[in-house]
Amino acid sequence: MKKVSVFTYLVLLLIALVTPFKTFAGWPIGKYRDLVIPSFSYYTQTDHFDAKGNQIKGAPGTGFTSFSMSLYIGYGISRRLDFIATVPFLYTMNRLAPGNTITNQGAGDMVAGLSYNLVNFNYVRFLSVQVSGIVPLYSNTNGSSALGFGDFGSEVKLMFSGNLPASIFDKGYFNAELAYRRYYSSQGPDQVSFLGTIGYPVTKHSQVSLDLLLFRSYSSDKAYNPNFFAERDFAFFKPSLNFGHTFTRRFSLFAGGYYVPIGLNTGVGYGGSVLAVFKI
Repeated sequence: MKKVSVFTYLVLLLIALVTPFKTFAGWPIGKYRDLVIPSFSYYTQTDHFDAKGNQIKGAPGTGFTSFSMSLYIGYGISRRLDFIATVPFLYTMNRLAPGNTITNQGAGDMVAGLSYNLVNFNYVRFLSVQVSGIVPLYSNTNGSSALGFGDFGSEVKLMFSGNLPASIFDKGYFNAELAYRRYYSSQGPDQVSFLGTIGYPVTKHSQVSLDLLLFRSYSSDKAYNPNFFAERDFAFFKPSLNFGHTFTRRFSLFAGGYYVPIGLNTGVGYGGSVLAVFKI
């Protein structure tokens, strides 16, 4: 089961980071306001990167596919303080060989916490910090699960977001995030990431954005393991492209896609997501 569970977590991580939730990450929600974002995500891969970054072709008939539905909720406690929570539901298919597929489904890891706006710069740029807890919503049998690590964790994230300087673009926005995540087990892992986003309006109600994500996971478990699904020490670089359209002041729709061209101990995968944003 560990073969499925750890790789499933890697897939969840990729899915979570491709969705345009980050478009709103650094901006305060607003006092007594709500943000509700249901989403659907897809991921698939056949090949993978080894520990040295070499691309390894998958055997015919093997691969991994995941479908994920998530619900993100944000609530403005005050003008500076927000409550945020994300709950995913997963369906995965692990094709070990032709005619041999393992499927799993259920709730994944809930992430919930508080985001606080430290400084605003004339209400056009915002520096915020977010502290979250990670709670597995599934049973952890014999130290493993098909839906994640099965361990509690925490995350601290520093976010800087706002309008692009007029000297660069007369319109558009940016978002930069530096995050540290820790899972509380003897093998960790400890994870650090940097995300940079640039968005630009193409019409009055539509926008495109480019995301660049660098992610590194460190673990005490560095021993060679022919089962690459069980690796906790990995890294990847992931660019993604998103498109969004605002239909009303309270409703927007986003779609995004990505590919993983560089990595260590992770899949050479691609995927996408569709999500709706409701401002209440």
